[in-house]
Amino acid sequence: MRFLCLLLFLAFLPTVTAARVIDRTEHWQGEIRLTEALRVEKGGQLIIAPGSRVVSDAGIEIVGQLQAVDVEFNGANWPGLVLKGTDSQTWLKNCRISGAQTGISVIGGEPQLTGLLLEKNRIGIELRRMSKALIGNSIFRDNSRVGLFLKDETAAMVIDNRFERQGKFGAYIYRALPKKFSGNQFVDNPTGLMISHFASDPLIENNLFRSNGIGIKVDRTARPQITANRFDKNQIAIKLFRRSDPQIKRNLFQQNRQAIHISYSSYPQIRHNDFVGNPQALVLEYQSSLWEKQKGAATRQQQIAGQGAFGGQKQTQVTEEQRRAQSLDGTVDARQNWWGKRAALELENLGAEANLPWITDGRDQPLFEDEGASYPLDRVRWFPVGRQPYTSEVLK
Repeated sequence: MRFLCLLLFLAFLPTVTAARVIDRTEHWQGEIRLTEALRVEKGGQLIIAPGSRVVSDAGIEIVGQLQAVDVEFNGANWPGLVLKGTDSQTWLKNCRISGAQTGISVIGGEPQLTGLLLEKNRIGIELRRMSKALIGNSIFRDNSRVGLFLKDETAAMVIDNRFERQGKFGAYIYRALPKKFSGNQFVDNPTGLMISHFASDPLIENNLFRSNGIGIKVDRTARPQITANRFDKNQIAIKLFRRSDPQIKRNLFQQNRQAIHISYSSYPQIRHNDFVGNPQALVLEYQSSLWEKQKGAATRQQQIAGQGAFGGQKQTQVTEEQRRAQSLDGTVDARQNWWGKRAALELENLGAEANLPWITDGRDQPLFEDEGASYPLDRVRWFPVGRQPYTSEVLK
């Protein structure tokens, strides 16, 4: 009888799995505890039943296939899941991943990751090496550094996700070109979306940015297309920094403290947008065509040398010709935008050189100083203006 009780007691203990390799099909169910690393080899398949819970102290590396539905993965600062070159037959659906250094690292391949909850990790998901993963209908919440990190020419599909309360960035695109980045919501992040460095030129379309410190920050010669998004109640909806020239078209900017902040030789094309209830619609700071002509190339050379105003790591593969601004005539192009119903009435009797109260540029501050020299602050070309809204969501 005592022996039978012992068997029953052991049957209800969590399964403890030591370091090993899976090279064939294996099924897991219930609560599984991993104390050492696990690797699913090419040709191996790990299938985890719905309702299961995996508690890990070590990493789980998948080279073969992983299939999991309604499974919880967690641990105390565990390494996370690593998917190496997995095909579309590796998928996670409606799973929760928490407590990891990086919840899911995707290195190449095209796994299907949908309906996930990634919370309280350092990084939610990191995509590398031209991965074509699908990241869809997932929630990234309370990750201490970044929710989703895309790098290394990643061409992922990022659709219909929600990013909220990350420590630094909701999502970060670094030298990557996602195939689609649409339908996502960024709420209450220090920076919703960061797009950085030359060759980061994605189409960012039909996303919502609400109550972030910065909705989108574009930096270091990135040139995305920012199209048909909605920016509500952010401190700064879009911040352009250090030679960033995005196309900003058909967006709605509504009740942001600043709609677009432009600085350090950034020359966007801002067309067919609606600006409603933004105390400062366009703000120029340290933005001068003359400064760019005289000091821009030298400052960027300091960046390559690892020092100076632009700082950062060496980027020797990017030439100055690639970084160079296309036009330096002392203006920033913001023609053919709609500035709201009240503003439309005011603009009927104003000329192209009028100093609009919602634009801060060289009309307000003719000069700024840099290293003891004065430079003229650029001006915004705002005329002609739109006579009616360009978007369908403008509140009446």
